Amino acid sequence: MVVRTEGSFQILKASDGEVLPSHRSTYPEIPTFYRGMETQFVEMEVDPEVAAAHLPEPLVADPDGGAIGIALKIPLSSYGPFNEAGIHLKCSFEGEPAYYNSHLFLNNVTAICAGRERWGVAKEFAEISFSDHENVRVCEVVKEGALLMRLSTTWDALAEPAELPVLAPNLNLKIIPRADGPGAALKQLVRYESEEVGASTQYSGRGLVEFRSTAKTDLAPLNPISVGRGFFHKGDLQELHGAIIHDYLGKHSQ
Repeated sequence: MVVRTEGSFQILKASDGEVLPSHRSTYPEIPTFYRGMETQFVEMEVDPEVAAAHLPEPLVADPDGGAIGIALKIPLSSYGPFNEAGIHLKCSFEGEPAYYNSHLFLNNVTAICAGRERWGVAKEFAEISFSDHENVRVCEVVKEGALLMRLSTTWDALAEPAELPVLAPNLNLKIIPRADGPGAALKQLVRYESEEVGASTQYSGRGLVEFRSTAKTDLAPLNPISVGRGFFHKGDLQELHGAIIHDYLGKHSQ
C-alpha cells in the first residue's frame, strides 16, 4: 500500500498509518470541531435490568435506571453537517459514576466511521429529522423504514450551564473483530473526550422520549418508566483524543 506525500506517492512504512484508507483518510485528525450544535436532553429512568443487559462488564448499571435521551442537530462540523440521536445509560466504573453510550443513530457516514474506529461509539446509520412546533422541537429517528425513536423538548425558560446533564465520563466499547476466526482482535473500554468552546445558550423545559422496535433493532424495552426535565443547548464543541480505561485483552494499560 502506498501513500501520497507532498505530490508524490511513497510506500507506507511499518511504523506509519493511523486510519483507512491510509492514502486518503476518511476523516480529519483530532482536534475536530462542531459549530452551532443544537442539543436536546431528556432525563429519564428505564428498567434497571434492561439497562444492565446493554452494558459490557465491568460496568454496573445504575440501580434506579438513570438514563438520558439525546438528539443533536449539527449544521457545521469537521465531518460535515449531520443529525444524531441516541441513549446514554447511567452506570459506574470501579465505583465511580459514568455514562455508557449504548445507542447512537446518525446520517453521516464519515462521522460514523470516525466514531466507531476512534472511540468505539455505537454509531448506526438512520434517517433523522427535526421539526419545530411553537415552543416544541421534535426529533424522529427512522431505521429500517420504521419510526424507531421520537424525542421532544420545550423551550420554557433560560437555564444555567450547570443545570444541564453532564454525560461524563462518557464511555464506549471499542471492538475490532479478528480476521482469522471468531472473537475480538481488539476490545477496549474507551473514554470519549471533548470540550465546549466559546459561549453557549441553554433552556429548560419539559421532555418526552419514545422508543419503538423493528424486526432488526429492538429499542422498545428501553421505554422510560418515568421522564424528568428536558433541556436545549446551543454551542460549539471540539473533540479531543480519548483514553483507554480498560483493556479486555491486556494489550494496553493506562
